[in-house]
Amino acid sequence: MTPSVASNAESSAPHAGLSTATDVWLVRHAEVHAEWRGRAYGDLDVPLSEDGRAETERLARDFAGRHPTEVVSSPLSRALELGRGIAGASDAPLRVEEGLREIHRGSWQGRTVDELPADEVALFHASPWAWRGHGGESDEDVFARAWPVLEDAARRAAGSEVVLVSHYNVIRVLVAHALGIPPSSSFSFRVDPGRAVHLFDAPADAAAPEGRPQTESPPVSGWILRRSNVAAPTAG
Repeated sequence: MTPSVASNAESSAPHAGLSTATDVWLVRHAEVHAEWRGRAYGDLDVPLSEDGRAETERLARDFAGRHPTEVVSSPLSRALELGRGIAGASDAPLRVEEGLREIHRGSWQGRTVDELPADEVALFHASPWAWRGHGGESDEDVFARAWPVLEDAARRAAGSEVVLVSHYNVIRVLVAHALGIPPSSSFSFRVDPGRAVHLFDAPADAAAPEGRPQTESPPVSGWILRRSNVAAPTAG
C-alpha cells in the first residue's frame, strides 16, 4: 500500500493514525564532535564525539531488552552507527532509508549559528513549513520524504514495535505532524542527542483511558505520545 502523504501546513489537527497498533521509537543520534557544535551542519556527514560514541554504545545496550521487528536508520554515519548497534543488540534486521537523513540547510551548511543571516533565521522560524530561502529544504520537504518511511515501518511492524534512528529536525517534523503541532510551534518539542520519543499508533477500537467507562469517552485512536526525550528505554 502506498503511504499517504497529506500536507497539513500550519494545521493543528492531529493525524488520524493508521490503526496498526504499532509502537514506534524515534531515536536521535548522540553528540557530535566538538568542532561541529554550534554549526548548522544539516545533512553533512559529521562525526560523533568520543562521548557520543560511548552514548551510542549505551543506547544500543538499552534496546537489547526490546524486540523490534526491524531498525530503520538514516544513512548518515552519526545515526547509522546507532542503528547498527540497536539492530545488533536487539537481534533485529537493519534497513537504511534516505528519507530519514537530516534536513539539508543549503547555504547555511557548515556555518556557525552566529554567521547565519538573522533575517533568514527569523523567516525560517516563522514559517518553517514553506521557507527555502537558503536554497535547502523546508519542513514540507523533510515531511514528504520522511513520513512515508514512518508509515511503511509502522505497517510492516503492525501489532509490534519498530525503531527509527534519525535526527532532530526529522523527528521534530514527524512528531509535529502525528500530534497536530503547528510547524511554527514545533521547535518547542525537545529531543536531545541520544534521546528517544515513543509514539503509539492506536487502533480505532482501542480501550478508553483507564478508570473511565467506554460510554463516557470516545474510543482512543490516532497517534499517542507515550514517552518523550527519554534516555533509557526499558522493556516494560
